[in-house]
Amino acid sequence: MALDRRELPFEVPRYSLTGDILSFQRCPLQYRYYNGSALPPSRPVQLWTGEFIHGVLEEAYRHWQQDRPPFPWPCNPTPWPPPPTRPNRQSHDIGFIGDAVEARLAAVGKRPRNADARQIAYRRAEAAINLLGPDLFPLITDAERRISGTRPMPQVPRQRPARGDRYELTGVVDVISYVSVLSHPQNRFVTMLNAHCSNLNTPFEVIIDYKAERRPPTGAPRRQHHEWQVLTYAWLLTRLPQGTPVGAAVIVYLNELIPSQEDLQTLQREARNGSTDVIPPRGSPDYYDITRWRSGAPIPTLSEDYRIERAIWIVDVSQQSLTNAVRQIDSVVGQIEASACNEHNSGNIISNWAANGFARDCVACDFRHFCPDPAPRASGRPRGPSAPPAPG
Repeated sequence: MALDRRELPFEVPRYSLTGDILSFQRCPLQYRYYNGSALPPSRPVQLWTGEFIHGVLEEAYRHWQQDRPPFPWPCNPTPWPPPPTRPNRQSHDIGFIGDAVEARLAAVGKRPRNADARQIAYRRAEAAINLLGPDLFPLITDAERRISGTRPMPQVPRQRPARGDRYELTGVVDVISYVSVLSHPQNRFVTMLNAHCSNLNTPFEVIIDYKAERRPPTGAPRRQHHEWQVLTYAWLLTRLPQGTPVGAAVIVYLNELIPSQEDLQTLQREARNGSTDVIPPRGSPDYYDITRWRSGAPIPTLSEDYRIERAIWIVDVSQQSLTNAVRQIDSVVGQIEASACNEHNSGNIISNWAANGFARDCVACDFRHFCPDPAPRASGRPRGPSAPPAPG
């Protein structure tokens, strides 16, 4: 007796803008293996670094709210590997805060790859708190705000939606209100906002998203993906009952505060070919430090002002940009749903999920050894066509 194929259950799929949308845009096949199979990566280095720094920033803000300890804060991390007993330290010691975050991540199997990866994560967390904290913490009015909203499920050509007729988008952001902006006119962040967004009308909110990576070059798909992400956050906030309009979105690229050798090599190339939007003036000490540095030499200490300028990208928000961003996210969701539906019908994973990540993603991927199209190690460019734009 022939048995009917079991249909996919009707539901409202939930998509995280970071865990799903950006992960799929990085590499669909890697996303399928990790997320679709619910398999945790065996070496979750990128996951650990990003979650560690985010966790330290969140805990640091809570300590600042409660006790207002003056900056700069000390940073005395415990040795690697951490000893059974931890030394007594001040509650606002970044090493003390990091201990709690490390323990929380270790409980779910997330650990740094080695001592060097752990050390640079602590250095970047320290720089984020001591360089950005004095200006950023007084402005934040709502930390870790969880937002969500639903969208009509995009129609995939020649296919029916695999599940439900709507999908849910979720995200987490920090929020600055116009009240805090008006209360701190001499604040560095406020000065940058006023310089980039001259048409802010009260009331408004500003959203902040942190990226544990370097600033992408102009024209790079990943830069565009980040822009769509924060604009979709802004769209979600405007959909809330009695929501306040979003005047701007701020992306903070934490790696720019403490660049690695690889980061500086990439910055050199971008400065030479003009593919980055933040280059120090020709003839300045920062310009000479970047252009004259040689791989393997000690990393020069770039000026604080320049590192902060590279770390912060202010994205203007308009109704047209919000509409375009959510359409682009719809397109990505449609691709995910189509891939899932095709896999369900064919029973084949590899033929329905593209492998088109960057070389740095392939190096850290557990499935690179049997990937049908791994990126060359020396190449920083993806293979295969980029995602098609959404109609309209």
